[in-house]
Amino acid sequence: MIGIPAVNAYVITAVPNKKTLTQALSLIWSSFFFSYIFAPATGGYLATVIGMRWVLRVAAVLCAVATGVFFFLHSQHPRKENMVEPEEDLTKTEEKRLWRKIILWSAFLAAAFFFINIGRPYVQTFLAEGIKMSEIQVGLFGSISFAGMTFIGIGLGRVGDRWKKSGAMGICLLLYPLSMIPLMLTNNVGFLMFIAFFLGGSAASSSLTNSYAGAIAPKSKRGLWLSIPQTATLVASFIAPYLGAYLYTFSPVYSFIVSITAMPVLGAYAITKLKD
Repeated sequence: MIGIPAVNAYVITAVPNKKTLTQALSLIWSSFFFSYIFAPATGGYLATVIGMRWVLRVAAVLCAVATGVFFFLHSQHPRKENMVEPEEDLTKTEEKRLWRKIILWSAFLAAAFFFINIGRPYVQTFLAEGIKMSEIQVGLFGSISFAGMTFIGIGLGRVGDRWKKSGAMGICLLLYPLSMIPLMLTNNVGFLMFIAFFLGGSAASSSLTNSYAGAIAPKSKRGLWLSIPQTATLVASFIAPYLGAYLYTFSPVYSFIVSITAMPVLGAYAITKLKD
């Protein structure tokens, strides 16, 4: 994950039109998860055929191959002496204002992901133990969830360009309780597969924040500015599952209820108060 901020910063230097920047970055970030649509279902099937240990071995080999591809890529970032477009010069007051914005968005996203990751990591466990889904069904649920993350993320990026990014963020966060509540109330496998798409879409908020950070960041600091919300999100996502696991030992429902409590408030705040 240490390379993701750098990759995003590299990509947005090639987007000349800021009006389509959110859409472009959302598309790129969502495409990162595109293979996840097929991976969980494939892994679930292979686990029933060759066992989980061999699935992990195959995954390790694929990761090594994917990483090896980068050794054949060459940087296309223009050298400073060849850059035609001059670096924008922000006043100290303007830069401080933008710093406050990016820190606010990062803190907001960290709070959202903290609550989301109290319950989200245990959804698959709940499906297997509580709903009694098979490994293939759990894998299919994960595939549909990542499809939602990909395609809803792309759609919300367009909403962010046409309306406002904070509004798209609010819609994204509200998808989480709207999908988690039915998850706790039904054991109908077909309906849960439908819910999975919207549950995945609720995780697209990170791509919206990355798009926003890229849009307002000075060119010389885009990598740094993109790393702030991503680091805040990863820290929150690291801490939250410990609380979720503690609650899950009493009842899976406890972790899910606590996970969704703040989301309506955060979603409403994003739509009404969070500034682009």
